[in-house]
Amino acid sequence: MCKDCMTNYCCCPQGPQGPQGVQGQPGVMGPAGPAGQQGVQGPQGAQGIPGVAGPKGDIGPQGAQGNTGPQGATGPQGPAGPSGSGNGPYASVFATVPQTIQPYNPPAVLDSVLFDSQDSVSAGDFDLSQMNVTGDIKFLKHGIYHLAWQLQARIAPPIPQPVPSWSFGFWLNGILVPGSIYSGYTSSPNDDAAHSTGDVIIEVKVGDTLRLRNTCISPVVLNPNINGSVFPITIASINAECLKILP
Repeated sequence: MCKDCMTNYCCCPQGPQGPQGVQGQPGVMGPAGPAGQQGVQGPQGAQGIPGVAGPKGDIGPQGAQGNTGPQGATGPQGPAGPSGSGNGPYASVFATVPQTIQPYNPPAVLDSVLFDSQDSVSAGDFDLSQMNVTGDIKFLKHGIYHLAWQLQARIAPPIPQPVPSWSFGFWLNGILVPGSIYSGYTSSPNDDAAHSTGDVIIEVKVGDTLRLRNTCISPVVLNPNINGSVFPITIASINAECLKILP
């Protein structure tokens, strides 16, 4: 071999290429390189467009009504309530004995109507022991009462001129009951009696006493024996009816 064959310009004739050699075994994998730095976070994407709500579904048909449940047990009976009209205390008293009621003159009892008789009176609800002595009707039950009076009366003779009217009203514990005074009128000396009535609804307490008194300036005659009547008339009466019992 000439020395030129050691260079790129070999002047020696070149022989044919030999066959390919057997492939060598893979080399050993080198060690992993160090981790790279974290990349920069990209910009946030644009917000998407909200979706359109779907159509509202139809309300379904109402279900069938269920069966009635069993009746519950009866509760305990409540306490009895206060008595109403028709169940409370009541009293009816009247006068049949002639009497002359003196003019209004407090605190004398001579201007009060006296009562000698009674019809129906609920037991234990009134004290009537003084009604023919002082005219007092004493109440033993607290409540709202309807009180009514009636009179057949005339001005005592000699009748003055001009002829005055006569009037009566209720007193409760010595105090005038407002709205209870009503009047009558003797139109001539020959009149036997004129009729008058009065009534009121008030609260009455236990121990209260009621009187019917003359409220005019003249004496008034109550006479059961009038001309033309076969029987003596009732000259005065008081009816008391409890509309509502109070505790």
